[in-house]
Amino acid sequence: MSEQRSESGYENRLLAALPPDEAARLAPYLVEREFRAAEVVAQAGEPIEVILFPYDLVTSTVTPLPSGEVVEVGLMGAEGITGLDVLYGQNIAHTTVIVQIPGRGAVTPAADFVREIVAPAGRGHAMLLRYANTFMAMVAQVAACNAVHPADQRLARWLCMAHDRVRRERFSLTHEYVSMMLGVRRATITTSAAMLRSAGAIDYHRGNVTVLDRHALERAACSCYPVLRKLGDEAYGLAS
Repeated sequence: MSEQRSESGYENRLLAALPPDEAARLAPYLVEREFRAAEVVAQAGEPIEVILFPYDLVTSTVTPLPSGEVVEVGLMGAEGITGLDVLYGQNIAHTTVIVQIPGRGAVTPAADFVREIVAPAGRGHAMLLRYANTFMAMVAQVAACNAVHPADQRLARWLCMAHDRVRRERFSLTHEYVSMMLGVRRATITTSAAMLRSAGAIDYHRGNVTVLDRHALERAACSCYPVLRKLGDEAYGLAS
């Protein structure tokens, strides 16, 4: 995935690829800021208040279960946007979106985004709909992955996907949040992380992960990672 800043100055690929006239309409409503870990961007069953364009942060799209647990179904970085429901005329979130890895992004009120980008149904809206379709394909792949692959392979896959999006070797992450996202016990994540550390793929210290050997990390990941990587590259291609 490309990590270059666009000529427009935006580090989010979809935001940078909006047609100039549409980008100009949206620009007055955009605010760039830092987002903290665990910050809730959208809550399932509640109105979508904002649209987030991630830069170097990573969001998790999670589905709440009746038991109160949540399971991650999607991961998003600078290739995407949150609040996809509004592209289809819906203003209630069907999933919860939280910041998994802190960083920077641009945010705009959902009402302004709908008025300036969605309602006119121009080229930007069409591009974003194509991205939404790609994201749904990624959600389906993650669901299949969660159902059939062991935790150690899923952890390696998740770390590869996060590493693709943060664009740095070291990032903050806790066992607690990863165990919640992958739907396994914290002890399972601790064991899986220790295996990856022993293989020389990562180091882990005080809530920070450092990718030491990317090739080793990919070898440890399940077969879903190449599929998800290809879909991620397609998402970037939509904005090329």
